[in-house]
Amino acid sequence: MQKIDIFFLSLKHQIWRRFYYFFNKKEVAHSVETRKGECKRCGGCCHTSIRCPSLLFDESGYAICKEHDRRPHMCKLYPFSVRDHFSHLKDKCGFWYDD
Repeated sequence: MQKIDIFFLSLKHQIWRRFYYFFNKKEVAHSVETRKGECKRCGGCCHTSIRCPSLLFDESGYAICKEHDRRPHMCKLYPFSVRDHFSHLKDKCGFWYDD
């Protein structure tokens, strides 16, 4: 049951983040500039609800994007604010924002 909950919460979040980005591009751009940390290459954000077909894993278990140089802008921005973390990934993600 937990996987179904995560799927629907993640799908809802993906819809929210695209809507929010579309109407708040300047705010998002400013927020990304204050983001700290770096990607841990876990791939969690790439397969929260629907697994990205470009996601692969190397022999060490690190995520690799087949389209990294051409990946969608929304992928480059994750997470674009404190509110943008998928709830089940917030403690695992290498990015954070100071309060």
